[in-house]
Formats: sequence, C-alpha cells, structure tokens
Amino acid sequence: MAKRELLSVDQPRIGVIGAGRHAKANIYPVVRLAGAQIAAVCARHLDRARAAAGEFGAEHAYASPAEMLRRERLDAVFVIAPEREQVGLVREVLRAGLPVFAEKPVGLDEHEAEEIASLAARTGQPVMVGFMKRFAPAYVQLKQFMHEPGFGDPLSLHGMFAIGSRPGWDDEWFIKTGGIHYVDLCRYLFGEVTEVRGFGNTREIQVDQCFTLLFEHGEIGGLFFAGVPAWTRHHEELTVTGTHGFARVENLLRIAAHLDRPASPDRPRWQTIDEEDRVLTAVHTSASGGLKDLYLNGYVGEISHFLECLRSGTEPQPSAADNVKTMGLCDRILRAIRS
Repeated sequence: MAKRELLSVDQPRIGVIGAGRHAKANIYPVVRLAGAQIAAVCARHLDRARAAAGEFGAEHAYASPAEMLRRERLDAVFVIAPEREQVGLVREVLRAGLPVFAEKPVGLDEHEAEEIASLAARTGQPVMVGFMKRFAPAYVQLKQFMHEPGFGDPLSLHGMFAIGSRPGWDDEWFIKTGGIHYVDLCRYLFGEVTEVRGFGNTREIQVDQCFTLLFEHGEIGGLFFAGVPAWTRHHEELTVTGTHGFARVENLLRIAAHLDRPASPDRPRWQTIDEEDRVLTAVHTSASGGLKDLYLNGYVGEISHFLECLRSGTEPQPSAADNVKTMGLCDRILRAIRS
C-alpha cells in the first residue's frame, strides 16, 4: 500500500470532474463553503467546463480528465459524473495517486464497488462516497437521541422515501440512485443486515417497493420506496423505536423525540398530563441566502468531513469499503423484491 501524504494547506486545491445540475447546485458551492479552492473543472464538453470554472472561480477548464490530472497540482478530486461513468473516473483518479470524493453510486453492483475498494487499498488513497444523509443535522440528532440513556435499547425502524417518477427508472435504477441513501442510513443507524424480504408493485417507470430488514443484533426495520406521479412533492421520514423512547425525522426539517418517564406509584398515568416530547425544527429565514438546503441535506457536513480527514490522515466515512456493504445490501433487496 502506498503511503498517504497528509494535507498541509489551509485551502486545498480541488479538481472537479462533472458540471451537471447537481454538481453546480450542491457540490461546487459546498466545496467553497467548506474552505477549499476549486482549482480546475473537467466536463465532457469544454464549453460547460469553462462556464462552471468561470462561475466558481476555477483557474482552468478541461474536457479530458487525464489532461487535468496530468497538468494540475491538486490535493483531491471530486467525481460528480453520470452514474454509469463514476467507476471509470474514480479508477482513473486513484491511479493518478489522488484522494477522491465521489458521488453515489460508486459502482452499479457489489462487484464494481469491491473493485474500487480494492484499488483504493492498493493505492493508499481514500475514497469517500457521498451518502450525505449521514451528515444531515436531523439524522445526526436522531442517532444522538438513540444513544441517550432514557431511550433504551433500539428495537426497530420504519420509514419512507417518495418522489415523482422519472423516465428510465425501474426497480434497480431507483434503489441504486435514490433509495440507496436510505439503505445506507439504515446500516449507519443499526448495523449490518442478516435477512431481507420484499415486495414490488412497479409498473413501467412508476416504482413501488416495500421491504423488511432483520439486523445483526435482532432489530427489525421496514421501508417503503415510491417513484410515482403522486409524490412529485418529495417526502421522506424515518422513525426509530427503542424500549423507552422513539424519535421521528420528517423531511429533514423536524425531529420529534419522546422518552418515557417512570410512572408515579400513587396514581395512574392517565389521570395527569406528564407525557413530554422534545421537538426540534429548522429556522425559517430568508437570511440563509439560499444556502439552507446545503446544510440541512448534509452536503456541507460530508464535504467538511472529507477535507478534515485529508488533513488528519484518517479514513473518511463512508469509505469505498463501506460502500461495498451498502451496494451489497441494495443487491439483496432487489433479489428479494424480484423473488
């Protein structure tokens, strides 16, 4: 394994491969918010690369990743490309000896994910995969609630992710490009899964899925995924139940938690009002300058984490190796739905 050099500059030089809508709306602004410099931009069409470079203050623009990697002095590369191109581009950056932040999915199945994890280990370069839900403040707070003494032992989770249908979707594409965030979130909260059962009611490009999970320590979970016209209003929620409490996240903007308190011995609970919920919500303000979603969705958190790991020499999470487990679980869910 090659030895990794620590990042020694306050403002690292970042190269970005990709200039699509997601990259420009979410990743480019956050790289700068996290304190890095966008030094070079690469896109399939040079005019798009030049436009993004001009908009975000990059020095140079390229139409060839190989040329950018050869000519630029970079501290890390962000790969924010179409899903089917991610693996090849991440492979190219690793072979050039640079750390990678890559948008999910890195690989379209467990085998491709494993290929990248093995290459990252051989080159000694870190690969962080953009499962930003782990860094969304609401889900960070959810995990904190789960570890409070009054919550008790985690027992189960249930949730949903629903969004409007899009051309080209089927069961596999929907899970591996959208639902994968919540598959990864389940692993992040409860650990590895030992058994999967599922059903699908997908009709052409209208995706409808429901599945249950049994986790390694006995917890259970159920998720509902939908990509249908009824849900053009994106909706997500996740509830975790413990022996003495529960916590529920609603659309990243609100989390409600309840911790049961011991009953008074002198009278039944129903004779008084002593049930207590803790509710946390996002602030509604125009003063955010349009940056609010970048924080609440977890983009700022994940990229700040990646840069800090480069400075400290620690492995960013979720890593390429962790991505193998999430992609493997996606494959298992699909097999359960199809069977």
